[in-house]
Amino acid sequence: MRTQNKPGPRQRILEVADRLFYADGVRVTGTEKIMSLSEVAKATFYRHFESKDDLVLAYLDQRDRSFWQYLDDPAAPGDIHEALARIERLVNLPEVTSCPFLRIASEYPDTTHPIHRRVIEHKVKLRDYLAELLTLYPVDKNAAAAMILGVIDGALSARMVYGTSKEIPLLSSAEAVLKSFRSA
Repeated sequence: MRTQNKPGPRQRILEVADRLFYADGVRVTGTEKIMSLSEVAKATFYRHFESKDDLVLAYLDQRDRSFWQYLDDPAAPGDIHEALARIERLVNLPEVTSCPFLRIASEYPDTTHPIHRRVIEHKVKLRDYLAELLTLYPVDKNAAAAMILGVIDGALSARMVYGTSKEIPLLSSAEAVLKSFRSA
């Protein structure tokens, strides 16, 4: 009889935190519940994460890595349209109900808080990535990238409002933004 390899304690903690933070929010999710569901002792939890804030930062880092891995799989998008099509598919996956970064920012509204700063880092990285994909377009790439990021965040917010029953047309909205920049 084969036994499955159980993930290590740090990974179990992160998996449980990911599920609970995304579904319920950070503030209402206690560390005791995370420890219980991940089957780790308090000492083990604090050996891996000095505080709940450290766990939230690790959660955001994991979400950031997962997003970029998704976007680059199997290879990096060749242009802005391909990137946006992939993001639209991601937004409309059945398990996607909102943006984890926007949810965290709403729970930590102080823009100087380290957790909110990590959200900003992710959003700036995405905006800069979009701007880089717009290099070949005759538009103000930074302004257009900021507007497209707004479309992405709007799509994820709409997903949270309407739930998974409504498909969100991100690509057509982003292309309308690009078109408006070209005709301006």
